[in-house]
Amino acid sequence: MARTAPYINIHTHHASTGDGVFVFNNRFGNDPLYYTDSLFSVGVHPWDATLPDASSLAGLEELLRHPNCFAIGECGLDKLRGPDLSVQKGVFEMQLELAQKYSRPVIIHCVRAFDELMELAKPYAGKVPLVIHGFSKSAQMAAQLIAKGFYLSLNPVLFGRTDFDHRLIPPGRLFLETDTREDLSIAEVYQAAARWFNISEDELKDRINGNFEALKLK
Repeated sequence: MARTAPYINIHTHHASTGDGVFVFNNRFGNDPLYYTDSLFSVGVHPWDATLPDASSLAGLEELLRHPNCFAIGECGLDKLRGPDLSVQKGVFEMQLELAQKYSRPVIIHCVRAFDELMELAKPYAGKVPLVIHGFSKSAQMAAQLIAKGFYLSLNPVLFGRTDFDHRLIPPGRLFLETDTREDLSIAEVYQAAARWFNISEDELKDRINGNFEALKLK
């Protein structure tokens, strides 16, 4: 009997002992310790955005060279929290440059700044994979981001909505996550998503595993 594909949790703040593959998020410059035991991402969150000095930048690059480092992030733009948007833009662009230098996908946090995000990321689209994490905006925004080359990692709140046409999310641009939620397993997220997309859980796993492989640039 063929072995089914594993669950992929593209963005989580909690180490998992369950079935599947998870990418643990580290907030560079904020977390007292960095998790590096299995796949992880690391980046300067927009809430923490200050332009790194030479020493801290070297520390970030050292983590990016770690064999378990899968992605840069979460990083991005947030109009509701953090320093001035001009500062956030500078820090985000620096990390996009690092993503290109180290061939890493980028896990993106964006709050009320999608126009600015798409403009800033335009030179990097097609060069490094760009993944919007926790996406829960409109179907129209989803279509716009996908047209510009972004992947979408969906917030589970979407699966309870009836005003969102899931057909606007092509299978090749999809990821799932648990983010900060400890009360929700990635298996439960997949089960809810499979019902929403009206496909089997195994088919959903296969699709997302294919997308995950496509992110591996090195």
